[in-house]
Amino acid sequence: MLSWRGSPARDDGQPIKGAGYVLSIDAEDGDICQARLGIDHIGWNGAQRGSGNIMRNQARAYVLGVSTPNGVGAVRSLGRENIDVIAVDSSKGAAGLRSRYAHPLVIPDPAARPEDALEALMSQPGNGEKGVLFPTSDAFVLFLSRFREQLEERYRFCIPSRRILDGMVNKRAQYEEAMRVGAPLPPTFFPSDMTEVEAASERLSYPAFIKPYYSHLWYARFGNKGFKVNSARELKERYEDVFRAGLEALVQTVIDGPNTNHVKVCAYYGMDGSRRALFLTRKIRQNPVEFGVGTTMESIHDATAERIGLDFLEAIEYRGIGSIELKMDRRTGRYQMIELNPRLWAQNVQATYAGVNFPLIQYNDLTGVPPAEQPEWRDGVRWMDAFEDARSFWWYRQRRMMRLPDLVRSWMRADCYAYLARDDMGPFMAHTGLGVGAARVAVELLKDEGREVRRYQGTRSSEPDAGAPA
Repeated sequence: MLSWRGSPARDDGQPIKGAGYVLSIDAEDGDICQARLGIDHIGWNGAQRGSGNIMRNQARAYVLGVSTPNGVGAVRSLGRENIDVIAVDSSKGAAGLRSRYAHPLVIPDPAARPEDALEALMSQPGNGEKGVLFPTSDAFVLFLSRFREQLEERYRFCIPSRRILDGMVNKRAQYEEAMRVGAPLPPTFFPSDMTEVEAASERLSYPAFIKPYYSHLWYARFGNKGFKVNSARELKERYEDVFRAGLEALVQTVIDGPNTNHVKVCAYYGMDGSRRALFLTRKIRQNPVEFGVGTTMESIHDATAERIGLDFLEAIEYRGIGSIELKMDRRTGRYQMIELNPRLWAQNVQATYAGVNFPLIQYNDLTGVPPAEQPEWRDGVRWMDAFEDARSFWWYRQRRMMRLPDLVRSWMRADCYAYLARDDMGPFMAHTGLGVGAARVAVELLKDEGREVRRYQGTRSSEPDAGAPA
């Protein structure tokens, strides 16, 4: 039996009064048999909103999409500032619905049933103030753009114009806009049939990467960010799969370089066009390792990347929160643009820990709070999605590039996490199935390390003594 007992704590490390949790796990021969979570007083969704915790503004914040770190981070960044937060999702199992900093609201899927989702939001009881909407997924961004006029009757939000937004969510339109304003891009082609695929195959350098026009439609079919191809033959085979699925995709020459060459430029532009927030972060690891989402990120300053990102955003007259991903090609030493995401990004709570609270800055802007001086951020602040990072670790582990102590040290260096937070355990427990998922990962890591130690010891014992003759 393994047990962890403790009290949720605030960011300053002090425990929250009257709150406690205990996680107990029965394990037998490395298998998880039972896991139990007990929580006193607060519970998964018992946010303490007594007379000593008065909301400083009547406007409610609606975080749209809380099944991923994008939404969980936004909920915490707002809720910790005593803002009344509504966590909205179409899945009852969404991790962010369990946050102690939000009231849960389940609505129909905005992609599959957009009219019903609109009705659900429009029928929410008011309190005399328009609510503030924070979209955290492409599906919700498109939803806001489609019903912009209707939603503006009840809510405030800051997103790009419909013309810009439709172009940014569609990767082809995004890259064509980037070409128009002179943003640096790798060689890119947009084949619409197999004849054009054949023509592109002769002009591409390999490896290349096939990327969808609409990420949310692609992921529902293929479950990844795209396909890497190493030859013209692979390119044609993959495009046959894409066209058979009724999808559209572009193809680019791969930008060569390690994960650490990826930099994300994040900014918020208010409706008046002024920039209110800026933040830069780079990848340490990602999953999948070659083409994936950042699993460990570190805040940085990089003047070259900053200028490229801001030049593009300002050239298209961007509004709202957005992030541009760049990667430096080690063959040329120059950054190339990968994509723009017109919404909160997965690691947005990292910026809050580093000193730039994007959701709060946008909330203040939309509710009429006079703007403060644009905040600066600290370098070296690390964010981690521990479960996805463990999957990335196994890739490096198989190639003898990392060992378990390296991963543990990395975990210890993290300042904030995708789901785990001492003062808000609900999303973590929901994401891991009451801790069972976390325990399974820990057991598998320990078993893998044990196998490697035994393999290493066996190799050493079979080797001749270094001082003996061969």
